[in-house]
Amino acid sequence: MKRVLFLFSMLFAWLQVAHAAGFQIPEMGVKAMGMGNAFTAVADDPTANWFNPAGLSFQQSAVTVGAVGVMPKVDFTSNASNPLPPSSSSMDKKTIVVPHAYMVVATDSDLTAGIGINAPFGLEVKWPTTAAFAGGAQYGRLQAINVNGNVAFKLSDHFALAAGVDYVDMYRVNFNGNALKQNFKGDGWGYNVAAIYKTEMFNAGISYRSSVKIKSRGQSTHTATGTTSNNEITVTMPDMLNIGVAVHPTEAWTLSVDADWVNWKKFDKLAFTYAPALPAPFNSSYSVPENWKATWAFRAGAEWAYSKTMRARFGYTYDPTPIKAVDFSPLLPGNDRQAVHVGWGMDLSDQATLDLAYTYVWLAERKQTASLAPSNWTRNGTYKSHIHLAAASLTYRF
Repeated sequence: MKRVLFLFSMLFAWLQVAHAAGFQIPEMGVKAMGMGNAFTAVADDPTANWFNPAGLSFQQSAVTVGAVGVMPKVDFTSNASNPLPPSSSSMDKKTIVVPHAYMVVATDSDLTAGIGINAPFGLEVKWPTTAAFAGGAQYGRLQAINVNGNVAFKLSDHFALAAGVDYVDMYRVNFNGNALKQNFKGDGWGYNVAAIYKTEMFNAGISYRSSVKIKSRGQSTHTATGTTSNNEITVTMPDMLNIGVAVHPTEAWTLSVDADWVNWKKFDKLAFTYAPALPAPFNSSYSVPENWKATWAFRAGAEWAYSKTMRARFGYTYDPTPIKAVDFSPLLPGNDRQAVHVGWGMDLSDQATLDLAYTYVWLAERKQTASLAPSNWTRNGTYKSHIHLAAASLTYRF
């Protein structure tokens, strides 16, 4: 198991930035991405392992392997509530690849098994060391792998239930400013349950994933004195509830909507302990308040099967930020966001399907004035952001 996780850690090392609210990455399947990730009631390919594992009951054995390319851009310009001279900075810009892999194993009974390996949470944000706020927030990285095994039970021709176990390996985390550099890693366990009801005209689905508490350890270095200390911290990934409905008004069309709840209240603070103690103000413990709020994201999608082997897809997302203005950090420079999605699928043979998707995300300008003196008011300014995403996957049925 450790060898498998090491190989996937090398593959997932490209994971660099979160673009959903908080540090969630919803693009965990390419077909779903083309439909705005409104996939809870659709769940008809192996990525159902993530979106709604109950959908595995209505599938044959198959494997999906894919990746999403993420191209973010964030610019900062200080404003009058910033005490430093006027300045501007841009976040380090690069193209990032986020891979995923899923498998469905059908049986002759009403039992279906599945496994998914993906990265639904992560970030990497790097500002220049000359940025106005770099003393406390210059570089942030969270890289994690989620391994999720599921068992689905088909209770009738139309209804199925599923349950599963999540293992999260948060294998590389950094929170750095020019004054203090910190790294740590850890792992934790969670669970998920799901249900789906499917007919020729109408589908309904619901999926819940528990929070995952990750106890982590690492090192912290005080830059000015070179003092190094062992740190400990507990990070809690939020629990999530996804509710979806899909309709099939004609044989060629599928329309779907989702309401997705993420309990970001679980991410209330970053509380470090240090042994031995670091110089003031860090001492033997140091806490960074987050005080995020739970959010609902709303998604809509459509698929048009315009031929026997090809399908076009469209989608829209509205995803509000969980971050309150007073607790804002440039290491998560988010705001309310909207996205438009397009996708395309083609059956290469009776067994193989190619899926492609593109998403454009635009974030509302954050005109930050609420960061408080004396420690955080250098964060005040205007943050402008947008993101391009492109994805491809191959599904093989056997």
